[in-house]
Amino acid sequence: MSVIDYLPEVTSEPETFAAIDDVMAALESVPGVLEGRNEIRAANEQMEREYLIGLATIRKVAALTQDEVAVKMGIKQAAVSKIERRDDMLLSTMKAYFDAVGAEATITIRVGGIEHRASLAELTRH
Repeated sequence: MSVIDYLPEVTSEPETFAAIDDVMAALESVPGVLEGRNEIRAANEQMEREYLIGLATIRKVAALTQDEVAVKMGIKQAAVSKIERRDDMLLSTMKAYFDAVGAEATITIRVGGIEHRASLAELTRH
């Protein structure tokens, strides 16, 4: 049996979708689908803790100064300092910063129990 066999029936009309609660209940009934769930959650929590180290720490691990990052980004050192202190920023700004320090980032998008991972490059592609 495949996962599709567990999903609720959906009409052929394009505007009709199965309720998310029904889909999630069906997916959870698939043998083995919940295996590793606690490990995945623990890994995600660890990644979130690691993010809290901040952009400045990532830059320091890359052995770069704010001036060097500024040159690579084509901005002033004060702007790099401001970026490193921000709580919120555009994904494109984050990608530019990570590119400048030689880092890569992956975003995990979780809807219900289903996860999708996408790189910043994928998310900022125009």
